Amino acid sequence: MQDRSLAIVLAIALLVGGCSTTSSSSGVSATPMAAWAGPVFVSESQLPAGIQYKVVGSVQADARAGYDSSTKLYPFLASEARKIGANAVVGVVDGRRVTAFSWSAPHVSGTAVRVEDPEKLKGPPGSYH
Repeated sequence: MQDRSLAIVLAIALLVGGCSTTSSSSGVSATPMAAWAGPVFVSESQLPAGIQYKVVGSVQADARAGYDSSTKLYPFLASEARKIGANAVVGVVDGRRVTAFSWSAPHVSGTAVRVEDPEKLKGPPGSYH
């Protein structure tokens, strides 16, 4: 009976762990920035001319399973950007990947930037997370 219970627990752990989302970031700055505490702007577009910013690094998020919209991964992009000191993720690109639990799991990536005047982010298309 214990072997069966252990097998059930392991199967549930594999399913829960296999269905999770992963995210990562990599910074490009020689001197790391402090984490950003506020909301992070996420956009598929680049920032318009006239907005001063510094590239902080790159961020990405992957769903290990599922067929949902890639926009559901935007909060994970924002979380990674926040960790490396960015207040925006621009040039977001989405796609699909084959994973162990899905033939077409969503994937997103973008460039994490620190905008000098966050008020200027209210004009371009995008969303806050």
